[in-house]
Amino acid sequence: MTRACKAFGTVALCLSAAACASGGTGQDMDGTGGAAPGSGGASGGASGGATGGSSSTGGTTATGGTRGEGGSTSTGGAPATGGSVGTGGTTGQGGSPSTGGTTGSGGAGTGGATGTGGTGTGGAGTGGAAGGSSGTFPFNPAYIVGADISWTTQHESQGYKYSDGTSQRPMEQIMAENGFNYIRLRTFVNPSASDGYSPGQNWCGQADTVAMAKRVKACGLGLLVDFHMSDTWASLGTNANASAMPLAWRGLSQTVPSTPVSNATHLTNNLYQTAHDYVYGVMQALVAAGAKPDMVQIGNETNTGMSGISMSNWAEFSALVNAGIKAVRETDPAIIVWAQNGRPRPDSAGGSNFDGWVDDYLSGKSPHTPAIDEDAICGSTYGTTDSGADWTTSFSYVVDTYKVPVMSCEYTNSAANTPAGATINKVMRALPNHLGRGAFIWEPADYPSAGVNVSGTLFNLQNKVYTTNSAMAAYPAAVKSYGLPVPAGTCH
Repeated sequence: MTRACKAFGTVALCLSAAACASGGTGQDMDGTGGAAPGSGGASGGASGGATGGSSSTGGTTATGGTRGEGGSTSTGGAPATGGSVGTGGTTGQGGSPSTGGTTGSGGAGTGGATGTGGTGTGGAGTGGAAGGSSGTFPFNPAYIVGADISWTTQHESQGYKYSDGTSQRPMEQIMAENGFNYIRLRTFVNPSASDGYSPGQNWCGQADTVAMAKRVKACGLGLLVDFHMSDTWASLGTNANASAMPLAWRGLSQTVPSTPVSNATHLTNNLYQTAHDYVYGVMQALVAAGAKPDMVQIGNETNTGMSGISMSNWAEFSALVNAGIKAVRETDPAIIVWAQNGRPRPDSAGGSNFDGWVDDYLSGKSPHTPAIDEDAICGSTYGTTDSGADWTTSFSYVVDTYKVPVMSCEYTNSAANTPAGATINKVMRALPNHLGRGAFIWEPADYPSAGVNVSGTLFNLQNKVYTTNSAMAAYPAAVKSYGLPVPAGTCH
């Protein structure tokens, strides 16, 4: 099991790296009956929604269709207020280890430059470093205020624009100016495949991901790349299905060799080497473009498996996930690797519950040997049964048992999370030792459905222009209450 010392927020932790389990009815999953891929640039409505969850209607989609997210929500708590985080002489900000184990130096802080080494003599400044590209690597602010905006380039190609109400600006710039300091981008193996996300096109493929990643870094924002390890949507309801395996990988040997990924030997016709080489290729393309990710996910909502390999086949599953993670470590061992659960709640059904999934990933105990080399655990927090107490219970288990960071890698700004993701941010910020690292709103312009005055989105859509609304207006105040800078970065 790999152990890595990394800085998370104001503390540096030596992490036991480790990996996954099952979902069930009513969970956040790709909606059955969701909108089919659009054609000719037309937008379509999402009519699906997971079993037991509310459906999204009228959603504007580009080629590739939308994903219906399930899970009911209840009214939430008040916005988290909290004091300033990471002010003064915080430790671990600005001095995160860089490639090769050397300590970083510098890092742009709004309250003063960081000192060399693991502890800044001047601290990270209020809220930590202001941007990802100008600070130490990996970018690790005192608290992550993130957004998944992977639809951006696809929509732009169809003539959609983004506006802050005064002028049209790039999507990532609008997010930065409202205090968002991190962007998450999904990427598919071959979305242009016949059964891929965008047949005949490359939306959310390597080239598209690199192009958008460069824009994110140019805004000084942190970057999380979410490898779906599939040609199309992969989630807790689909990951173990045979159709989740990329088309080009089908038929490859799944026999687990003693060394599934070797630097010296290329294992021909082998699933694990192929997965490794795919991840490594994308990572190298990002590095070459000056857009190296600060954080990475290998697999999206891997409750039941990944790329068509079930978690019940632990040897194959763990070899596949670890092969992808190995490619990340070879690119830069400082990159933070996350595992995502699609339903981090005690009532998770369909196999192992959330705690069991976490144990499978991180414990390294038989029969789940070897463990999976993860640094941290995140979840999709779309539904809460008790104003976030269920999320607190689940994420506290990870923090208390394994002492690793947690966050929400997907939430929506509706019901329990209005305004400004109040409930999930309150949960995260209350976890001990700054191990609640933050939250990412999922597709804030389009989910749960795009349109004028639609609850849950941060933009209203009219005449192909997405314009920020009152829900977005709540973010700067919330971000400032966390002690973070607004704007979060400077776009060039």
